[in-house]
Amino acid sequence: MKSSAQPSLNRTALLVSLPFFAYLSSWYYNGSLIPLLAVSSVSLLLWGAVAAWPRIRAGLPWPRGYLPAFMLLWLFWYWLTLFWSHVPYSSWFYFWTLGSVPLGFLAWTMLSERDAEAVWPWFWRGIVASAWILSAIGLWQYYRLLGEGANWMGLRPQGPLMDCNSYAAWMNLFFFVLVGRYFWLDGRRPRALLSKSIDWVTFGYLLTIAIILLADFSTGSRGGLLAWACTLPFALLGFRGKPGVWSRWAAVLFLVLIAFLLMNYPKGYDILGQLNPHYISSNIATVSRSLMWIATWHIFLSHPYLGTGLGSYFLFYPAYRLPAELASAGTYAHNDYIEFLAEGGLINLGFLLAFAGALIYALYRLIFRAARLGISEENRYWALGLVLGVFAITGHALGNFIFYNLPLSILAGIFLAQAWHLYHRQGETAPLLPRLGIRHPGVVQGVLVVLVVLAGWFLALDAAVYALFSNNAWLDGVISNPNGRAVFLMRAARFLEVARPQATQPWVYMGNAYLNLAASDANMPAAQKRVLLKAALRQYHASLVGIPRQAGVYNAIGSLYNQYGSTLLGMTPQAAQDRAVLAWRKGLALDPASVNLRSEIATAAYFDHGKVAGGIAFLQAGLNRPLFPEPRALLQWVIARNQWQLAHDPKAAEKTLLISLKASPDFTPTLTLLRQIVQAQKPGGQASTRAE
Repeated sequence: MKSSAQPSLNRTALLVSLPFFAYLSSWYYNGSLIPLLAVSSVSLLLWGAVAAWPRIRAGLPWPRGYLPAFMLLWLFWYWLTLFWSHVPYSSWFYFWTLGSVPLGFLAWTMLSERDAEAVWPWFWRGIVASAWILSAIGLWQYYRLLGEGANWMGLRPQGPLMDCNSYAAWMNLFFFVLVGRYFWLDGRRPRALLSKSIDWVTFGYLLTIAIILLADFSTGSRGGLLAWACTLPFALLGFRGKPGVWSRWAAVLFLVLIAFLLMNYPKGYDILGQLNPHYISSNIATVSRSLMWIATWHIFLSHPYLGTGLGSYFLFYPAYRLPAELASAGTYAHNDYIEFLAEGGLINLGFLLAFAGALIYALYRLIFRAARLGISEENRYWALGLVLGVFAITGHALGNFIFYNLPLSILAGIFLAQAWHLYHRQGETAPLLPRLGIRHPGVVQGVLVVLVVLAGWFLALDAAVYALFSNNAWLDGVISNPNGRAVFLMRAARFLEVARPQATQPWVYMGNAYLNLAASDANMPAAQKRVLLKAALRQYHASLVGIPRQAGVYNAIGSLYNQYGSTLLGMTPQAAQDRAVLAWRKGLALDPASVNLRSEIATAAYFDHGKVAGGIAFLQAGLNRPLFPEPRALLQWVIARNQWQLAHDPKAAEKTLLISLKASPDFTPTLTLLRQIVQAQKPGGQASTRAE
């Protein structure tokens, strides 16, 4: 939307500060610090509303072209998926993370041409400053780890993110935009590159590229290096034709070489060997990725149409994890494309593929059809650098989780929107609202205000849930009295149960509170305890609405039935045990690696009925599941204890423990139990052990 007047200083400041604040707030979110997600998402929403406000007042002229309509449809699709997600509460958070790409794009394209021209220079200055800060964080981590004597596997800084590969993608995103800007500015210089006259702006860009490269190569990220190398040929094709271009490329590639040599010297240039096909095919990191992708494919096959829901991967993966895959935390699939497929089906994957296709088409136009765009060479360099940066991280998403990092999603949307704004010159449609029969734009503005307020309200509630029930150590300094703190949290939980019923933590907190009250007072009348226990059960079941896949909640339900079902809840012992086992089995289906749940089921369903062999076989079946070393050692300890004490087979118990010690020689319970078994088999030892 064109405007004859320059935007006011206050409006420009608001349109610069809101997206930049959203970007800064996202740095340390990492999928867990919900208050940061709330602040970032609300800032993006407010920015979009401020940008769109005058456009709506003018009847909503819509930018012509494919991308704005595509991004609007993509955001709408993300919103629709919340209604059929298997874990709606978790999907809500990933709606904002993944939706930051189309949301950031749409907010930027809602700016008028003059707004965009006023906002971008200031926003870009902030991005360059952030590149220095982020590089400094990564390099500080690198040299701190180097000073601590970290080995090559540990010498991998990750910046503010939880993964060094994603941090490398962030640096790649900066690199290509900076190179484009440097090439344009340096190309205007009348003097040669080695002239004694220094253009400090150009030199500053070159220095920024150098610091970015140091931070990038410090990560030792194979995926980051490959994504950078695969994007570089497009940059070589695009940034060509101007006098002195190869001398500028020589300067940049010299910095690449120096950064690579400096940051990989302490690691012995191990990354060169890691790119060997034989190493890739046998390395645990890449082998684990392939196993994760197979498991993710199985998740898709189980939910082929609409998927499991945005951000549900970490909740479904434990049930599908292959036994040989023990190298990952199971949080993300390390491939956004296949994770999109599992979480949203073919339609979800189609959107991401269409996004990647739009980038390829934009590169084609900017490199090979630039003359037809009718834009200045400066704008072409700007747009090409921005698209190359987003293209690099989109390619990197084939081997790592990229768009699940909030700052990368925000920048991808904004960078692509600015590039589209620069190279797309098809104008705008006639105002849409009159054509839709809406004669009063104030109605649409009112709807926009309501949407922003509602979304902000729910995000604020989610931030409160996290601050009060997930990470509430700060509350100790505010309310020092434990009783007062408990009363406050109970009141807060009651409020949040009504205001945000899909949130799980308040329900679980109150369920635990009721259960603790019933268990702590021995003099409490049975009728009152019964009321508290039934209330606890209601709380636990209510917590499963927003996130049904909670093995811990099913464990609590089973334990409650097992302990109080026949004594206080009026159930027969067999009925109580059946309810308990059913709950535990549901939990074990969600988390097959849970030693506690498997042990509880073996005791209640087998050992308590005299089926010792069946119980031991059920426990041993758990060894076929993917178990990390400590849980495996614990399960083997449980098996050995039952082989000794219930099956009265010390030889089998010894064999189980010796096998366990080979894998986990420092697991103290194994050593202790083995000593007890050996001591009991000595003359006079068996009787004393049985007496104990």
